[in-house]
Amino acid sequence: MSKFLKVGDVCNITTGSLDSNAFVENGKYPFYTCAKEPTNIDTYAFDDDVVLVAGNNAQGNFHVNRFKGKFNAYQRTYILTSNGEISIDYIYYLLSLALKLLKDKSQGSQTKFLTIGILREIQVPNLPNSQIVAKVLSDLDTKIELNNRINRELEAMAKTLYDYWFVQFDFPNEQGKPYKSSGGKMVYNAELKRKIPEGWEVKTLLDIATYINGFACQNYRPTNEDYLPVIKIREMRDGITENTEKVKADIPDKLIVNDGDVLFSWSASLEVMIWSGGKGALNQHIFKVTSKKYPRSFYYYQLIWYLQHFKMIAELRKTTMGHITQDHLKQSRIVIPPSKIVRALDEKLYPIQEKQILLHKQNQQLSELRDWLLPMLMNGQVTVKAAE
Repeated sequence: MSKFLKVGDVCNITTGSLDSNAFVENGKYPFYTCAKEPTNIDTYAFDDDVVLVAGNNAQGNFHVNRFKGKFNAYQRTYILTSNGEISIDYIYYLLSLALKLLKDKSQGSQTKFLTIGILREIQVPNLPNSQIVAKVLSDLDTKIELNNRINRELEAMAKTLYDYWFVQFDFPNEQGKPYKSSGGKMVYNAELKRKIPEGWEVKTLLDIATYINGFACQNYRPTNEDYLPVIKIREMRDGITENTEKVKADIPDKLIVNDGDVLFSWSASLEVMIWSGGKGALNQHIFKVTSKKYPRSFYYYQLIWYLQHFKMIAELRKTTMGHITQDHLKQSRIVIPPSKIVRALDEKLYPIQEKQILLHKQNQQLSELRDWLLPMLMNGQVTVKAAE
């Protein structure tokens, strides 16, 4: 038995036929291009159990996706189905491992691209227990996705609680009944031009938190193995990777990011998140948001809510927001409830946020285990067998 097989010998390979701009917002089916995540479209050309490989991408960062069902695809997206000799799950994990190889062998200058000839020639180990190997790795991915789904549900639950209490003013009154619907007194605020609960104040985002800007990492290059990863907008989205920049570890404490810190990217991409990727260094264009007076749950959701306002203004002006300045924060107007209400809701939101952080960190550990296990399984350093 051959120790290696070529992808072209065990897979049928075709491509999509559409332009990359054929996507439809809120379409019925996934539309795979060379982006990391699919968009949507209203028509489908394929209905199968497949692996999808991005055929071209800037810097040659090719993405591999796994999908079963109806979908459509860009003309430079390769669609692989198994011919039955090796499972499609096994092919997916092998190609995931080969991402670096694909980058090294890609052709082109400005935009790297992957030819079908290169893809066909990629060799995969012909393991007798490839189905079991794929099952082990798939189980890890299933657990990761389950955690992601739980986190999305927790986020929706927390936001609903916040909206009821601080947007719709339906927090419990002293009798335990919803404030607004039980006749709580509302007073007109001329600055906001609407009614707010009696006893609440109108302040700014600067009044509830401190916004610490990051630094230019090129000024703090590490000189030894004692370093911190730099948290940029990319890391906010994808976490720490092998491509993450590094800086000296002895930077000012205020520029260090720890799990549980709120990060606010204020340039071009307006995003707010609770960091859970481990200790790192704060890059410029990102605020670390802290407060000595208010709990994290309050200023986090106040920022989330107000970002919609910033984006709405940009949309009305038919432009991008550019970046958020201290003046923007000073000009903001938010409604501040009495501290006992803030504390009461935080008692409900804090455990939810801590659970989200825990699940996200668990996913990081599972991903690291999967990425370590995959090459070990491929080269025979680790073996698996079916349970008896």
